[in-house]
Amino acid sequence: HADPLLKVSIIPRGQGALGYAQYLPQDAYLMNTNQLMDRMAMTMGGRVSEELHFPTVTTGASDDFKKVSQMARNMVTQWGMSDKVGPVFFENDPNRMQKPFAEATAQQIDQEVHRIVDEAYQRCKDLLLEKKREVGLIAEELLKKEVLVRDDMVRILGKRPFDDNNEEFEKYFGGGKEESAPPAPFP
Repeated sequence: HADPLLKVSIIPRGQGALGYAQYLPQDAYLMNTNQLMDRMAMTMGGRVSEELHFPTVTTGASDDFKKVSQMARNMVTQWGMSDKVGPVFFENDPNRMQKPFAEATAQQIDQEVHRIVDEAYQRCKDLLLEKKREVGLIAEELLKKEVLVRDDMVRILGKRPFDDNNEEFEKYFGGGKEESAPPAPFP
């Protein structure tokens, strides 16, 4: 359920970003639990890779943690995706002085958020360990070229083992059958 990769770079960009991965997100208005878990696992790939391949970790993944934590919190407090908390919606209003739920519920929410994040982390770690050889091939190529695009990834790893199923992806790479007409003149 991960979005297709367009580009990955190890060239630093601005302050704090020591590289990046660019994906083509699908225009999905509804996402199920598995899709969200895969997206969170994908987001934690940088940090998990650091843990697996280097003696210490860095602060580089802080924005990734913020995104993953917010997704997990939304699953629990807004989307009803926690069996323990149940199908409820809790307003997320940072200006509100008092929480709209009891302290025991707050603890339950925190436990569920941690459980979900830990599960996504483990999913990512298991996948990276399973694909350790492929990760090494990509790392070697990145050290040579500094930037890899989709075609490089396909050349090194082969096609994705499942259909991309993303019309925008096909249009982006010119694989779509629709011919684009020139834009109409501006009146």
